Amino acid sequence: LNTKIKLWKFYKPIKVICTNKDPKKRKTIFDLIPKNMPRLISIGRLDFMSEGLILLTNDGDFARKLELPSSNILRVYRVCVASNIKEGDIKKICNGICINKILYKKVEAIIEKINQNETWLKFKLREGKNREIRIICKYFKWPILKLIRLQYGSIKLIKEKPGQINELDPIPKDFL
Repeated sequence: LNTKIKLWKFYKPIKVICTNKDPKKRKTIFDLIPKNMPRLISIGRLDFMSEGLILLTNDGDFARKLELPSSNILRVYRVCVASNIKEGDIKKICNGICINKILYKKVEAIIEKINQNETWLKFKLREGKNREIRIICKYFKWPILKLIRLQYGSIKLIKEKPGQINELDPIPKDFL
């Protein structure tokens, strides 16, 4: 049985969970996907309150391979925090930071723009530890207002709207 590997990009809205069955009966990403699509598997996940790019595939082995930390795939996030930020804290993040005995390295953070009391940051990561950005922001006491994943490997959100799904054909070379 050799089905062709297929890949889709999906803009996950907030307040949607990346799972097949939620005991709390919250809306899942699979509730939002058109019913005529094959059975899909998400590649990694985004938290309930995070939004943005999630990749879906029809192939479990392909999904697992891409999720491995060793695949070292670049992930880019835009984060809005209700706080003013010290340059020194950004440096700490970029130099690698240890929080609760876990080392977060290979994280690049830059300040994109500052409005009165909120700051937009861009985070680039390659390890993708669980809830990494949320843990880092909590450590610095930066309340997160918005967390959006913009990019996974070479695949970016461009003009997609929350809930939109598009097949990627051909699959980008960095995923094969």
